[in-house]
Amino acid sequence: MSGINRDRKTKVPARKSKNDSVPSGSFSRPAEGRTIIPKTPKVKPVQVKKETAAKDNSSNNKQSGRNTNPAGRTQNRSNPRGNTRGGNRTGGRTQDSRNSPQRPSPIEGENWARVIEHNTVEGIITAITEGKLFMCRLSVKKSIEPLNPTDRIYIGLDQSKKVHVDSFVGGAKLDLMSNFARQDMPLVIQLFIEDNSNHFVKSFFNVAGNLSLKQHAFELLPSIGNKKAVQMVQERGSSGFKSMEALNQSCNIDAAELLAKRFISEIEDPTIEPRLVDLLLPVKA
Repeated sequence: MSGINRDRKTKVPARKSKNDSVPSGSFSRPAEGRTIIPKTPKVKPVQVKKETAAKDNSSNNKQSGRNTNPAGRTQNRSNPRGNTRGGNRTGGRTQDSRNSPQRPSPIEGENWARVIEHNTVEGIITAITEGKLFMCRLSVKKSIEPLNPTDRIYIGLDQSKKVHVDSFVGGAKLDLMSNFARQDMPLVIQLFIEDNSNHFVKSFFNVAGNLSLKQHAFELLPSIGNKKAVQMVQERGSSGFKSMEALNQSCNIDAAELLAKRFISEIEDPTIEPRLVDLLLPVKA
């Protein structure tokens, strides 16, 4: 089909006549929009005044003949904060401190101690216990002669045996001691080890073994290396050391002095592990 024929057969919509329009007598409904909903007024909640209890109290006071102030209100002298402290418990902190269990004394269970220093001016003894090697300060009874370092005193519960000590004052620190006390401290522990030499030979020197593949328990002692530890094991043999004197002669050492130095280092530094103080004490009779 050619372009001319195509244009001839194209149907063009006819225009509407004026008669087809909406008659002049009919009108369309005007736009009304959205319906307006009236707002409901907000009613404020009525706060009820707590005056009934006060009125009841005032009426009861008037009936019972109690004195009231000119305003007609009774005076409330109670402290509202008094019951809040310490929770609902009565007494607050004072009651808790009274009911809390008392801490045990650090020298509880100890019977004997070795004197390190005796301060005659203040009447205080600095000593170290034999059970746990705990350094403590003790008050001395009156009319007691000055005590010397390494003296052995009773600190147990039997009052008949307490000749020198009156009461426990507190713990002692090595860095707060005098220079003389620091110098005498190793000697006091060494004499304690020598007095109980059989216990330390049986519980340590005759049973000490390897801590790891590269370290022996003898190496915990100062100035004892790997070669010296191997020599001590060979000298010990299968029968063990008969006494501390035999140990010193065969190994050419001072076992009590070395063990005392190890104890002092553990007392100064509580983080050292393993702790021979806890493993070897108290001394077994």
